Amino acid sequence: MTTIDVLKQFLDGQFQAWNRQDEEHQRAPAGPVIAITREPGCGGARIAQALAQELGLVLYDGKMVEEIAKDAHVSEQVVATLDEKVRSELDDWLSSFSGSTALSSTQYLQSLRRVLFAIATHGNAIILGRGANFLLPAEKKTLGICLVAPLERRILNIARELQLSPEDARRHIARTEKERRLLVKEIGCGDITDVTNYHIVINTALISDETIVQIAKEIINSRPGLETRKP
Repeated sequence: MTTIDVLKQFLDGQFQAWNRQDEEHQRAPAGPVIAITREPGCGGARIAQALAQELGLVLYDGKMVEEIAKDAHVSEQVVATLDEKVRSELDDWLSSFSGSTALSSTQYLQSLRRVLFAIATHGNAIILGRGANFLLPAEKKTLGICLVAPLERRILNIARELQLSPEDARRHIARTEKERRLLVKEIGCGDITDVTNYHIVINTALISDETIVQIAKEIINSRPGLETRKP
């Protein structure tokens, strides 16, 4: 099965779930939305999967979100799941970025904003990467997490995961970090290294995955009406 087929199959399931949610709850408040920024090699993908499983949320990784945003037809399908009132809110929000930066006028970035907005509106989601911490409106994000780890630990992890030499792993990390910094900087929404842009910053070398999950769960449960519960 190709990547496109997998994405289509995933989205078909999500469209059905969103429609069912609307019918059953009649636009009840959306469930939690967790946006995760992570340093390369800190175990962010693994932790995101653990969070999704424990909290009963849908995980949208960066690659998936990027593929949706790049495909005009698919991104329009995602936005079409929003009702008329919310689509009007989306248009108003997008208009505030008009001409703010050279990048903000590109088709891809506008599509990315639209896709992230739609996903967050439906809620019950974890979005890994793609600048979600910076692109989502503040009221759409329940929890913004930044996952970090010491560089040497991350080099070891990347070398093992990608079967690279330590030197190549170090270069991979530097390149990935630069790309992520530039994306957020060009968006004009903040500094990815500024800890004040997140609700919480966690060193994954010092705190276990299980504890990170429990911390996120406690924070979300402290928000009225957003208690986590598995489906």
